[in-house]
Amino acid sequence: MNIIKIPSEAKNKRLDIVLAELLKLPRAQVQQVIKAGNVTLLGNALKASYKVNGDEEIRYTPLEVITSDLTPYDFKLDIIYEDEYFVIVNKPAGLVVHPSYGHKDDTLVNALIARYKDLSDVNGPFRPGIVHRLDKETSGLLIVCKNNDVHNKLAALLKKHEITRTYYALVQGHLHEDAGVIKTYLTRSKENYQKMANTPATGKLAITHFAVKERFHKYMLLKVNLETGRTHQIRAHMEYINTPIVGDKLYGKDNLKLYNKGQLLHAGELSFKHPITRKEVRFKAPLPPYFNDILNRLRQGL
Repeated sequence: MNIIKIPSEAKNKRLDIVLAELLKLPRAQVQQVIKAGNVTLLGNALKASYKVNGDEEIRYTPLEVITSDLTPYDFKLDIIYEDEYFVIVNKPAGLVVHPSYGHKDDTLVNALIARYKDLSDVNGPFRPGIVHRLDKETSGLLIVCKNNDVHNKLAALLKKHEITRTYYALVQGHLHEDAGVIKTYLTRSKENYQKMANTPATGKLAITHFAVKERFHKYMLLKVNLETGRTHQIRAHMEYINTPIVGDKLYGKDNLKLYNKGQLLHAGELSFKHPITRKEVRFKAPLPPYFNDILNRLRQGL
């Protein structure tokens, strides 16, 4: 059971929406927990539609999940680096990171438990080894930890912004600047709960640095660095400055003509101090072939 303090700025919002945002879980999953009577206030079970007052202490008991219920997934992982402490995986687009509704046994986590006996469990039984995530259609580098000590050390580096994460994004549109910084306050959109939106009064600070790597007719290849790590941060920020990521079906308009199978966003580089040796380590993953193919088409003016 978890005791969750509802923030005052959430006043008058639906309980399921608030909890999903606070717990970073799919809304449908939170609704299942509520429906089971596992979300209470002063001993009384609440409904998903309950409007929070702000500052309440909600008791939230997740539905029981047993680690052994995770089914190993026979999937060939692209391992960039491995030592006794952690693994760097190059995740392909289309692979969900951890189990959720609709993806129970075909995720990166399922593939990891098929390969590794011991992984950290800091983030619970459904997320063994997982320190940070990438969206399903975002490709690139992820850190997977083998024990809790290393997991906590790397999580601390993330929190202090001491892990450099570099992404490459093909966006639609043009900017006059060759480089810049995007700074907004992101929280769930009231119009579309799946999206994040700039809401200065209640949002969390999100800072993204970008530089133009290559310009094409109507498109640009950007190199992007995260200073903060909010949900959908790059995708939301690219839409915010009117240069949505090509292929992103959730953010942007008319950005699916060149590619429509998911956002062309790749986590290409990671660097940080090794939590045990304290030496600087750097990892790179090349752009996926389909991403390169599209860039080559643009270079040829097609």
